[in-house]
Amino acid sequence: MRRGFKTESKRLALEVRAEIGLGAHEPFDPYHLADEYGVQVVQLTDLDATDAVQYFTGIRPTALSGALIPNGSGLLILENDSHTPQRRRSTLSHEMAHVLLEHPFGVTLAHDRKCGLGGDNEKEADLLAGELLIPFEAARRQAWKDATNEQVAALFEVSIQHAAWRMNASGARKIVQRTRAARGWN
Repeated sequence: MRRGFKTESKRLALEVRAEIGLGAHEPFDPYHLADEYGVQVVQLTDLDATDAVQYFTGIRPTALSGALIPNGSGLLILENDSHTPQRRRSTLSHEMAHVLLEHPFGVTLAHDRKCGLGGDNEKEADLLAGELLIPFEAARRQAWKDATNEQVAALFEVSIQHAAWRMNASGARKIVQRTRAARGWN
């Protein structure tokens, strides 16, 4: 990952959220962002490809979460609508992060959390998607409130696993814990 990207992703996420009228402490709607950027979102079950739909929604539902696909002069995101709304929001945020970061691509398939781009592009998209869904400032505020992963997930409309990842990856709980200890607030 590029040096300084973590800081850049915090700034970019807040800028993008502001573009669509959100502060740092509100749930993020990746569908609104896709619409603002002219990226069409197509559900897998809307395709006229019965065998493929059955395969990806029933037989191997974890084989495809989403795909960012060129569509003429624009882009579309194919999403697996057999997944939970929380997972779909995470997948769409990840694919939109690739758009925001202007990553080069042909077709990227988010497969069991392994996108077609791989490497640093994948890490960057994951980090930016996390910042879009739960910005650092929001994670820190929730850490000060001693919010559980379940409470954070409900507040930001993400899965419990995603909330736990963001609260840990952001370092919010560690920062609050160390601040409390240094000030004798434990």
